Amino acid sequence: MQFVEHGSGVVGIVFTNAADKNFISSGQIAAFTATLDGVLARADLRAVVISGEGSNFCAGRTGAPGLVSAAEIRDDLALILAANSKLSASPVPFVAAVEGRAFGFGCGLATQCDITIAAEDACFALPEMSHQLPPLVVLSYFGKFLPFKSAFELALTSRRFEAAEAKALGIVTEIVPSGAAHARAVAFAHFIADLDAESVRLLRGFARQVAGLDSDADARRGIDAMAILMADRIKTEATP
Repeated sequence: MQFVEHGSGVVGIVFTNAADKNFISSGQIAAFTATLDGVLARADLRAVVISGEGSNFCAGRTGAPGLVSAAEIRDDLALILAANSKLSASPVPFVAAVEGRAFGFGCGLATQCDITIAAEDACFALPEMSHQLPPLVVLSYFGKFLPFKSAFELALTSRRFEAAEAKALGIVTEIVPSGAAHARAVAFAHFIADLDAESVRLLRGFARQVAGLDSDADARRGIDAMAILMADRIKTEATP
């Protein structure tokens, strides 16, 4: 993970696992949360740009290996919630620059950002059901951005959808040519930085409250349900 200064209070965080399509591990999610702690504490902060190194934004999450009990699995999934909570409570907007794949955790992160700039060939997906797991954590907020039937269908089918559909659904703010997402995201972040900081803070907080994004209660219920399901499956598979 890389930290980048763009000037005028605009800070960039880059996922740097390009060799593996920027998959992010549980440990890297914890590091991402710790990075957010430091970034969001800055008095001069005006906007945060999230991007991926190379040709992909983030192809998903890889959970910690060897987990058996529901409590262990719950703690691992809770790392996602901790990162989401930092983003939600931020006093400044987040701008996502999406190139290539934004799958699973990456799709959820791109959705949660206040502004999402996507390359025309960017691709989104919630692939969990293809691995026999319901994406309850992502759906806890994904379903607040999309109409019920659209969110449910995308979660159910695990199908990939392109930037144009993502924009029509309200996940993407703007589509740009391939390779131009990061530059446009930084430019948009500088536009935000030029606005009155207190007005931006109040607008973001109020808008997210109105949209029902100020509570993580649904995500916590999703984590509990997924942990029980996964632990039961592990126990069943281990029984002779």
